Amino acid sequence: MQNNSDIKKFLSELGLDNVLNVEQDLGSGYVKLRISEAERRQSLQDIKSVEDIIVELLRNSRDAGAKNIFIGTKKIEDKKRYIYFVDDGQGIPAKFHNLIFEARVTSKLENAVKDIYGFHGRGMALFSIKLNVDDVKIFFSEEERGAAFFLDIDLNKVPEKKDQSILPQIVELDGNLNIIGGVNNILKTLVEFKLQNPEMNIFYGTPSQIIMSMRNHAKGLNIYNGFPKFDEWESLQGYLNDNKKIKVNFFPCLTENYLVLSKITEFFFNMEISERTIQRIIYEEFKSIEPVNISSLAHLNTIENKAETGGKSIKIESLSENNEAENINYKNYNNRQNKNNKNLILYDEQKLALRFKDEEISDIIKELKENIKKIGSKYLVEPESNIDFKKDNNTIQINIELKEA
Repeated sequence: MQNNSDIKKFLSELGLDNVLNVEQDLGSGYVKLRISEAERRQSLQDIKSVEDIIVELLRNSRDAGAKNIFIGTKKIEDKKRYIYFVDDGQGIPAKFHNLIFEARVTSKLENAVKDIYGFHGRGMALFSIKLNVDDVKIFFSEEERGAAFFLDIDLNKVPEKKDQSILPQIVELDGNLNIIGGVNNILKTLVEFKLQNPEMNIFYGTPSQIIMSMRNHAKGLNIYNGFPKFDEWESLQGYLNDNKKIKVNFFPCLTENYLVLSKITEFFFNMEISERTIQRIIYEEFKSIEPVNISSLAHLNTIENKAETGGKSIKIESLSENNEAENINYKNYNNRQNKNNKNLILYDEQKLALRFKDEEISDIIKELKENIKKIGSKYLVEPESNIDFKKDNNTIQINIELKEA
């Protein structure tokens, strides 16, 4: 009786050496690996943080041939993180939208990738993400059209770095860019991935910034005006059904009507963006974000220090608020960089509501209460004596209960 190695050798000679690694052929290039093969491809890290989730999503997009990735994010109080992840890769056939979240299902039988994060292609990344988050869904994906994911992450279950605003420090050593120090937050994760994959564009911001960037990216490619513009949602859907080669990241380019754009953001990306903000996107009333760019992360403060690097030339691009170069000792750099950092804060995480003191809000409520009593008298309605309020990021929520006068 032949042993397993003889069988593998025989199958290899026939060009069928991967047969023993597959438990089930799912079609369209997707397979379910045997447990032994999935274990052989074991990743170096499991999902332990939001940053780990970002890494796995980025790797999936890279392996799907994506060149442009759009990551929208929104934090709800300090309890949840929403992630809207869109790429222009190969896309996922509709019949696999649920299957890819099962263990050992992958399209990477022939081209599993080994990178700085470990082995990728064992069919466990999306499975691990699904186990750890409150919700993960594909809101749109078809073959050759990219993919749009939505993730709802409970930060009590999957934590993230507390300070998501600090940018990493970029060091150029003998012509090679490196990252030193800093917080291992989402921004640093994106910069690290960009260093490893310089050919990819990664856009990162709030949902509204991401939609604006999708539109402006198309304008930069000089293809925006080539798209038809629809004023009716049904007409746009019919056009997309007839034109199967348009990538999902170009969908926001198909209208100048704020009601239709609002439907696009909700239906394809699960983004809840106010109608006023949608109008601001169309009229370009705020600045679009650019893709993560290593050189633009700093004000090009050049520091030369050959003594500390054995005679090698080292350039540190710091995040100083002024643009003048200053000579500092490299050993003391990490101690001083916190004073010089220029933080990048997403608008919806600025916590503007916290700038109001409780007594100031109480004064606002007192005046509001008097106005309600005055106007409500003709309706025989008045406010309850106690009016609650809650400060949440950029929102002050005032709850007013009414009663009959």
